Amino acid sequence: MKKVIFLLVILLSAFYVNAQSGKLVEDGLFKINALAPGVSYELGVGSKTTLNLEGFLGFALNGGSGMDTDFGLFPGLAAEVRQYVNFDRRLRKGKNISGNTGNYISFLNQMQFGTPIIGNLEYASDYYYNIVLAYGLQRTYKKGFYFGLAVGPGIFVNEFDANTGVLIDARLGWVIGGRKK
Repeated sequence: MKKVIFLLVILLSAFYVNAQSGKLVEDGLFKINALAPGVSYELGVGSKTTLNLEGFLGFALNGGSGMDTDFGLFPGLAAEVRQYVNFDRRLRKGKNISGNTGNYISFLNQMQFGTPIIGNLEYASDYYYNIVLAYGLQRTYKKGFYFGLAVGPGIFVNEFDANTGVLIDARLGWVIGGRKK
């Protein structure tokens, strides 16, 4: 486990190494997410590096014919470091990078709690945590609409065990202010 943590620290520090002097990312983007209801704030911390902090609600439904249907809304938190990798190419082609429109590599930490804030469906575990190295894309349009998609391998942990797998994360929502023209 110490080797995994050491490797992740090395990868995380690589995101902060950037030889470019001009800041290309937005200073800050406040986003409202519709797919996993919640809010996020993407803070520009380097030329092409951001820190994305998020609070969200996950939805779960369990039921079927001949049995009770249970549901739950589960709170979660996420912190992600993103390094945008194609801004220079997008600019050379005359494409938009406003609203951090581009592709990125990220280091994602995500925690979801097992007790619902609304509903009667309870998970077996009190928490679910994952740590993922992902490749993603984000597109922001003039009216503030945005979507994102990220995929990558990760480690998924709860109080009973740890597993490896692949995370697929889809986002859809609106950027509220802060977007460069």
